Amino acid sequence: MQLRSFLVEDSGMYTTMLNDNTPSTKTAELFNFYKDSSLARMLNFINEAVMVLSINGTIEMLNSNAASLLDSNRDVLSGENLLSLIYDKSGRSQSQLTHYLHNASTTVINSPPIEVKLTRASVGMKSLPVELSISTLPEELSSSNSLFLCILRDLTIHKAEYTSLKRKAETDFLTGLANRHKFSDYLHEQWMRCEEDKLPLSIVFIDIDHFKLFNDEYGHIAGDKCLKRIGETLSLSLPNRDTLAARYGGEEFALILPNCSAQTAQLLAIRIKRHLSQLSAKHFALMSNARLTVSMGVATQEGQRYDNSDALLNAADTLLYQAKSQGRDQICYL
Repeated sequence: MQLRSFLVEDSGMYTTMLNDNTPSTKTAELFNFYKDSSLARMLNFINEAVMVLSINGTIEMLNSNAASLLDSNRDVLSGENLLSLIYDKSGRSQSQLTHYLHNASTTVINSPPIEVKLTRASVGMKSLPVELSISTLPEELSSSNSLFLCILRDLTIHKAEYTSLKRKAETDFLTGLANRHKFSDYLHEQWMRCEEDKLPLSIVFIDIDHFKLFNDEYGHIAGDKCLKRIGETLSLSLPNRDTLAARYGGEEFALILPNCSAQTAQLLAIRIKRHLSQLSAKHFALMSNARLTVSMGVATQEGQRYDNSDALLNAADTLLYQAKSQGRDQICYL
């Protein structure tokens, strides 16, 4: 037997209606209990999106905030199973919620809130991220601990703010490229993936030749414009979304090229160097034809050449300084 109820507002009063045409004695008792109790009224005065769930996840009651959150109305959602509204193809979220509800029938819920995605009725919005908290209703409000209070909190703004802050924390303000922190995390991630799948991984270091002299002659504002333009050129030169360009420090840049062989990395380095060589001081609003040159070092993890990502990084850095010591404006690779 499932209690099917929804709240109806009639002249400011809330009553509980049953969908069952022939309610059992137990259902009728519950009906009278809810009708006489303050639970229905209480739900509608809570300033949160709130549902009352049965042990199998059926929505027995909900307030207007919960209906608005899901872009629907209470008579449509009442009787629906919350599990069917969860957007998770893996089924992990549904299993977690089922586990909570079944455990709650014998013990007090002490699990932390869980994050799930719920489907919405609005066109063009597949899912809504929410934080879902479940607690057992007191026995005076729930016969045999069979009903549970579920509070939903919209995480849309929180997610957007988190994404924005995360992007800022991982981005170099001047060039818009990844910063060194993001570079290190991504290198570790791609090293593990490429090692597991037996794929090559290449690193390219790029250093602007005589950049200190450029700053001294044209000023730091022009130097910043130069760094920003190089960042834009590198972004446009990346072959696919898996690659990462970062400002490694000062006038030094670095590329992570997953699943990129030594030969492909060398060809890409040659192409990038050609693009950068087309930049001159005139691109930075300066009356000069001074040409921009860079030195580059390219190293690739293939055939277990390096023991770890630090060794690969050191190899690329060594090759970069080899290019600089040999006269700059060139690429060195193994």
